[in-house]
Amino acid sequence: MSIKCSKGQECYDAMNLPEEMEEALRERGGLAHLRSLIPDKECLLQEAKLFQSLSEPIRLQIIHSLSLCDLCPCILKELTGMSDSKLSYHLNILEKAGLITYAPHKKWRIYRLTERGSSLFQAWRLDMAPQLG
Repeated sequence: MSIKCSKGQECYDAMNLPEEMEEALRERGGLAHLRSLIPDKECLLQEAKLFQSLSEPIRLQIIHSLSLCDLCPCILKELTGMSDSKLSYHLNILEKAGLITYAPHKKWRIYRLTERGSSLFQAWRLDMAPQLG
């Protein structure tokens, strides 16, 4: 529910918020400031695509594998136990998300993590380290 207030005025009273919530909002610069810190819809759409690309365990397995070393599809196929077409499908999704890329080498494609993929993986590993033991 959105409440209309005068320009430049915070609407705490009209929202009937608990005093603690009003204080928390004031400490953070007010509702308008909080709203300005939330990414726009286009950024959120890109973020959603990134999370969707990581929502499949097999893609996480591919990311983990590529964090260890650059690999060709035949090795990824052995590691994942997937068919060529399914592996290609998952590699394409990770590529479109900007997490992996490949370099041609003779008749081969050698896949690796992009800088974005590597940074994301490292941040995730640091965050998960205490939970993974």
